[in-house]
Amino acid sequence: MHLLLVLIFVLICAYWYLTRTHNYWVKQNVPTMPGCVPGFGHVLPSLLMRETLKDLADRAYRGFADSSVVGFYFMRKPMIVLRDPNLVKLVLQSDFASFRNGRKINEKADPLMAKNPFFIHDLKAWRNSRARVVSHLSAAILNASLIPRRAEDFFRNTLLGILKHRKRQSQTSKPNDFLQFVLDTNIQDDVESIIADVIIYHADVYETSSSTLAFFVNQLLRHSEEQEKIRQHVRDATRTNEGGQLTYEALKAMNYLEQAVYESLRLIPPVPALLQSCVQNTTLVSQDGLECRLCPGDGVLIPVLGLQNDPKHWDEPEAFRPERFGPEQLAKRHKYLFLAFGEGPRMCVGMRLGLLLSIGDGSQGIFCLR
Repeated sequence: MHLLLVLIFVLICAYWYLTRTHNYWVKQNVPTMPGCVPGFGHVLPSLLMRETLKDLADRAYRGFADSSVVGFYFMRKPMIVLRDPNLVKLVLQSDFASFRNGRKINEKADPLMAKNPFFIHDLKAWRNSRARVVSHLSAAILNASLIPRRAEDFFRNTLLGILKHRKRQSQTSKPNDFLQFVLDTNIQDDVESIIADVIIYHADVYETSSSTLAFFVNQLLRHSEEQEKIRQHVRDATRTNEGGQLTYEALKAMNYLEQAVYESLRLIPPVPALLQSCVQNTTLVSQDGLECRLCPGDGVLIPVLGLQNDPKHWDEPEAFRPERFGPEQLAKRHKYLFLAFGEGPRMCVGMRLGLLLSIGDGSQGIFCLR
């Protein structure tokens, strides 16, 4: 009998512990997703590999069309989905000091990616890292991708050999390339930072640009009229620049091709959702009058895919229309409805480089399509 009472008491305490945060949003009258499971919150389908974080964000976004915010729970952690672009601007830009942290990487498990500015939580270290990477190429880093251990070891061993060779070279014989620029600007001779910067440049920029190009080509194959229009646009741009040669000036003149790349990123963004973490007490006030109090540790989920495909903000969002990103349309639309590269201080500083690579490859590949 006593054992049964102890067991019941333990179960009650366990249930209380697992669910004590699950009324966090109800107390604030914040609309909350149904189906909260004790201890798992709303992420049990994700843990069972039945849905991704993108699916969770999309489910929250589409299920509460009349709400500016939607509450849910990541295990026991309160999180909120933002549906209002004004609140998105507040989190990413206006009140950046309260939401400056995103996802965190374990430095012991992944020491190189932990140096990526997207994952650094310490504000001073983030500023130093971001300034260092930006100085390398004005734009040299794209949205983070986790590096497998074998790939990390390959980069490390290869670069260590190259670094030894470079240090033995005379100043006049050193090549004028990205790696040498990283070496010249690394005053402290931090080998780990050098390797991390090269991995960021190689893996993030080129990998993300290739996936962007793949989605772009997919849209062109499905829309033959737009394909022919872009092909003629590329011909005209190259014809007027140095005898048909593909130059930097020619790429800058391919405005419609750039708009088409943006439109493909709107339909299929590289990162379908952004995660931010609250670091100090603050209150979000939406246009519908709802006040949402957030404490340190509370999470904020920004549904990039949902915002970029919402019929409320985009006319026929499923259609492929590069004209959406013309100067007139951009002036009319809220800036924070397109977040393929993020926004605010933590936005992708490699945006221009990634776009340049995508436009350059797209301008050549379009003549291979029919």
